[in-house]
Amino acid sequence: MKEEFECNLINNYFVSVVEWVSDAYFFTYIVTITLNLVLFLLIILRKQLHKPVYIFLAYLLLMDIIGSTTVLPRLMYSIIINNQTRISLCFIQAFFISFYAAMETYILGIMAIDRYLAVCHPSQSDLGHTVWCLLTTSVYPMLLLERTFCKDVLPNVGCVFIAVAKLSCEDITVNSMYGIAMTSIIFAYIIAIVFITYGLILYECLCSAKDSEGRSKALHTCVTHCMVLSLFLFSFLFSVISLRLSAGKSFSHVFKHTSDSMIYLLQPLANPIIYGFRMTEIRHSFLMLHKMIMQKFVTLEFSQWTA
Repeated sequence: MKEEFECNLINNYFVSVVEWVSDAYFFTYIVTITLNLVLFLLIILRKQLHKPVYIFLAYLLLMDIIGSTTVLPRLMYSIIINNQTRISLCFIQAFFISFYAAMETYILGIMAIDRYLAVCHPSQSDLGHTVWCLLTTSVYPMLLLERTFCKDVLPNVGCVFIAVAKLSCEDITVNSMYGIAMTSIIFAYIIAIVFITYGLILYECLCSAKDSEGRSKALHTCVTHCMVLSLFLFSFLFSVISLRLSAGKSFSHVFKHTSDSMIYLLQPLANPIIYGFRMTEIRHSFLMLHKMIMQKFVTLEFSQWTA
């Protein structure tokens, strides 16, 4: 009787934890989508924000929406029913996960370049790099389609290609080498771009600027982008390391899913908050839009009251 009571107590505690975690993910997802969508629409609707840096930011926000929607709904479902992901459902999600990571890296790099070079034709540049990201992320699923898999269930909620490849009965050297090569290129690209462009910004604006306003603007620009970039690299590395460490080990599914989804939780939630608070024009545009909406709401309420 005592053992049965203890088992029921443990089960009830586990169910309550799962429900709490699921509710937390649901709330985070709703807040993330709302913030990104509001800021995205603000940039699209306000002509004052139709500048290269804000167009790139809108693109970044769109990628955050795609990344979150690709993983988080599936994550909540998986936590609630404690099931695992089948390979047949993985390939589309894996493609969008890889595309999200590649585009997020590219946009952060381009935004750093834009701060120094003031890119004038972002749409042309975006098109070429978008096609490049689509092509590179399409290679990996092609390498996996003809594989024979010994298992049909993936323990991770995020269908990254290397996790799918590990279920294959065949040699996955080609898959591993391609994954390592693409990851190395992404890191080399973003690190080189940031060091070069931020170095030029600091040199030109700090050494050449005669007034304190130029120095302050340069530091403000660098700090904002460094915050976002550091968070992205931290989330990405955390997800990769946790995937390697948890392979073949028995961790709780809540811990596995949380570690797998870290990059899809932190980055999409932080981007609109950081850029919304630290970029003056966006903050002013949001306050003006809020003031306009409130004025129309008050006018409508007053007209209905006096009618």
